[in-house]
Amino acid sequence: MTTFKALFNQMGKKKRRSVYLLALLQLVAGSVFALWAFFSNGGAFSNIDKPVAWFVMVATFTPFTDIAYVILSAWQNEKEYSSQTWRLVPISSSKFYLANILSAIVNGLYLVLIQIGMGIVTFLPAFLSKDIRTNIWQINQAFGKETHFWQKVSDSFPIGEILSAFLAFLLFAILVYSIITTLNLSSRTITDFLPDKHSKLVRFVIMIILIFIVIVLTNNLGGLLNQLRWGDTDNGLLAFAESNLVMALIDIILGSINIWLLKDFHEGK
Repeated sequence: MTTFKALFNQMGKKKRRSVYLLALLQLVAGSVFALWAFFSNGGAFSNIDKPVAWFVMVATFTPFTDIAYVILSAWQNEKEYSSQTWRLVPISSSKFYLANILSAIVNGLYLVLIQIGMGIVTFLPAFLSKDIRTNIWQINQAFGKETHFWQKVSDSFPIGEILSAFLAFLLFAILVYSIITTLNLSSRTITDFLPDKHSKLVRFVIMIILIFIVIVLTNNLGGLLNQLRWGDTDNGLLAFAESNLVMALIDIILGSINIWLLKDFHEGK
């Protein structure tokens, strides 16, 4: 039997190529636009702001890169569920499912770390500007005089709420991948029992119904998240606990359905 760690590493290695590719594309695109902004006359940046053009342009492409990763990794997940090569790996369906989703999430976090590193590197040229160095020095001086600054930050963003927010992010990431897998596997499983000439139409109808259910669930989660009050520790932690509990239950339910479909109905091709 293949171990969970070995399968997780192999799946992660394959997804990591996408991480490097997307990070490289983000850096190249940001650099090209930064050069254009730097050398253009009357462009998007004034002479004072041009030293931060590289940082700003690379940072601008961050959300697009992250969205592209979610789409690409979700597509890779579904491809691996349908791959006969991967499905022949001697491991249980539950471990296969968890390794696939967790490898996508871990590599997503790895992409975020790379983006933070790119942000630090691309901000370094800003220190060549005397105005920016002066502004940074003035900010440090203001922080130094504010004796209760970090206490105010700690009160506004308690560590408990930050950890709860990170847990909510992980649970939501699992939820997104689980929903996509449920839509894919359930629609394919149902259409396998139908005549070929009706399968595409029925699958489309099934997808619409499932998407409607997902929208309703998402709206309910959004209502819980709107109850959050940062800095109000009791209410904040309670709201996070409620939303995290709901997401965890949905993740478990969808995960159980997906594992059942993988084990009993869905075969690699």
